[in-house]
Amino acid sequence: MDATERPALHYFQDTLCGWCYGFGPVVSRLQQEWGDVLDVHVYAGGMIVGDRVGTLKDKAAYIETAYKNVEELTGIRFGDVFIHDVLAKGEFVLESTTPARALVAFRQYKPQDAVRFAHRLQQALYRDGLDLSLDDTYRRLAIEEDLDPEVFVTLLRSDVVGSAVEEEFDYVASLGIGGFPTLLYAEEDQAHLLSQGYASFDDIDTMLRVITKRIEGL
Repeated sequence: MDATERPALHYFQDTLCGWCYGFGPVVSRLQQEWGDVLDVHVYAGGMIVGDRVGTLKDKAAYIETAYKNVEELTGIRFGDVFIHDVLAKGEFVLESTTPARALVAFRQYKPQDAVRFAHRLQQALYRDGLDLSLDDTYRRLAIEEDLDPEVFVTLLRSDVVGSAVEEEFDYVASLGIGGFPTLLYAEEDQAHLLSQGYASFDDIDTMLRVITKRIEGL
């Protein structure tokens, strides 16, 4: 990182990652409370691509157990429409590329809101039960953001955004990120792993205060 840049949190997540759904509010709060001294960058990780792509039914048994663990530890809730309708039917195709395209496209409009939008994409599936493979889902989200829905979907589906997503997936893989969510703190040429998997706001806030010597008396 260039010495002129501010310290930063680098948040590696995937829209389809249930633990990332639970971690989203933590990262949003970190951005709110630490935004005066550091930047927060969010990356699409590419968790389900290639031969991992499949229907929700293929992963239903795992999700039926995992979502309860996420709820218990994080306090977030999965929507009734997702649990009782979407998950029960198991028809949705799970693939990470399309929601990653949406995140990359959104960053071209409102980069400062990318962390919030990354969580909104997770809410769209896990809270609202929306199909992330459908353009209509992204039209709806664009309207929420006061963006032209047709222009947004056209950008999302463009070759330029597709190439940017592939580069982002490759970049995350090149860092050896072993799972999602992962949160790193970087300052100049130093990097600190803050979490690999879910961690509470208080735990990460304490680590940041130690690293940045913002604890009173240090």
